[in-house]
Order: sequence, then structure tokens, then C-alpha cells
Amino acid sequence: MPQTDIPTNTVPAPTLRAWQGRAHEQLGTFLARAASADLPPLKWTISVNGNLIGEADGLNYPTPAEQREVIRRWTSLLGMKLDTEHTADGREELYAGWKNPTNGTHGCFRATIFLHREGA
Repeated sequence: MPQTDIPTNTVPAPTLRAWQGRAHEQLGTFLARAASADLPPLKWTISVNGNLIGEADGLNYPTPAEQREVIRRWTSLLGMKLDTEHTADGREELYAGWKNPTNGTHGCFRATIFLHREGA
């Protein structure tokens, strides 16, 4: 069964655990590539349905320029398109979604930048 974005209450628990396990393996692959390329670490999350999310958060990368650069480097390594959206409430959202058809994993790299911060 392929991993999907369907509500998790309709998916059996063993299937969800299998999806999370595949995401965990994908994370290992990403971390190995990151070590080879000397990329900065991200904050990682594996959701209930196995989405793997790598985030350059404002706690670990305190300036907007640092957050942008971290996400740019990760997406560049993986040949991904980085989308940027400016919201009405003063945020800049960086996002690059990915899907791996070989192992059925998917997720994104992202950063939320609060533009009211100094240096944004």
C-alpha cells in the first residue's frame, strides 16, 4: 500500500508504523548525503502518516538569512525547486516538497521566517 495523505484514522496502525519506518530510513539517507556535503543540521519530524519534514527553525538559525541559506543548501543538494510565499501576517514561508517513488516516502524542507525580526 503506498503512503498517502489520507486521514490516519482510516489507515491500520501497522501500515502507519511501516510508513514511519520508511521515513526513518529515508532520513538516514538524507543525513548521510548531508554529511558528505557538509550541510547544516535540520530539525526533523516524522508525522503519523510518515511525512518526513526537515525544518530550519528560528531557534537553531536565529537570523532570516541563516534560515534561507540552510534551506537553499539542502534543496540545492537534492535538485529541488524552492517556493517562497509572503503572507499577510508578516511571514516568509520557504517550502520544497519531495516524493521518492522508489520507497514511497514523501515530505518537505521548510522554514518559517518572521519578517518583523531585525535583519529580515
